[in-house]
Amino acid sequence: MEQIRVLLIEDNPGDARLIKAMLAKETDISFNLEWKNRLSEGLKRLAEGGIDVVLLDLMLPDSIGGFYTFNKTQAHAPGVPIVVLTAFEDEDFAIGTVQIGAQDYLIKGKFDSNMLMRTIRYAIMRKQALKNYVARFKQANHLKNLFTDIMRHDMMNLTGIIKTTAELRLEDTKDEKARNDLMLIKSTAGKLIETIKNASTYALLVESVEKLERKSLDLNEIFRRIIDRFKPDMDKKNMKLEYLAKGECYAMVNPMIEDVFSNLIGNAIKYSPEGSKIETDIIKENEYYKIYVKDWGYGIKDEDKEILFTRFQREDVLGIRSMELGLAIVNRIAELHGGKVWVDDNPEGGSVFYVDIPKNSG
Repeated sequence: MEQIRVLLIEDNPGDARLIKAMLAKETDISFNLEWKNRLSEGLKRLAEGGIDVVLLDLMLPDSIGGFYTFNKTQAHAPGVPIVVLTAFEDEDFAIGTVQIGAQDYLIKGKFDSNMLMRTIRYAIMRKQALKNYVARFKQANHLKNLFTDIMRHDMMNLTGIIKTTAELRLEDTKDEKARNDLMLIKSTAGKLIETIKNASTYALLVESVEKLERKSLDLNEIFRRIIDRFKPDMDKKNMKLEYLAKGECYAMVNPMIEDVFSNLIGNAIKYSPEGSKIETDIIKENEYYKIYVKDWGYGIKDEDKEILFTRFQREDVLGIRSMELGLAIVNRIAELHGGKVWVDDNPEGGSVFYVDIPKNSG
């Protein structure tokens, strides 16, 4: 016969006797009921272990009542399901206890033995299901972190070897077809390295807490450093970049803010035709710096703007579909700094990407 150990924390002897009588009616389950008439005594018994479910009266002589009684009990035995007993037909309050962790609630005088036994069994089953879910979630999260770490290090190193080997073979290869094949390998390996880097960065950012370590950094200095880094790419496409910001632009930011500028400049170069231009600026507003990157490129369809700052697929000129994560990274970094990112059409053709970053987001 199934045995269920019940701890009743209730100061009213009449209610305690009624619940004991209700549980005694069950013939298929053996309910082992222990009764404590003070919260302190109930918590002491919980600490000893061996309890399957708690029936908890919230109004006890040694407690201030309400959510305090429940929170105190749950803190002592977070793994034990708790069913709240209340004399008040306050639906909002009862639901509130469920929202903070109670498995169910019963209104005194409004339940019979069948409802009581069903509530107890369901409370135990739901709590066990939650434990199983949490265990599976922890295992899945561990595997995800393991895969992210493998991707960030092992796959990056292996792909780097492929790219370097292709570069070395290009120096010694004269055959045109072989050179084209090696160029394709080199280019594809480079894209794979970028994808692995962005995917691992995005995975870390998604798990980041809302509080980032911040320090006072000059956004102007960071932006100029990023622009210098992209100068060879702009020269290859005969592109010009006009940077309008002047003076210091200090803000409380995390150094990862560099990825915002890097992604926006890199995309403007990547998706703009040869010989076009890019314009950037940092505009000082009351509480924010408004950063924009304007291009005269191919523009963005209205329907694509809705998914632009999430994970989405883009098809390149070779018809190869790849997951775009750069703007998702920009969006997440802006969120973590209390800012936002959006895109507008450039009236002259192309797009304008905006990022608002609070000056003091610590």
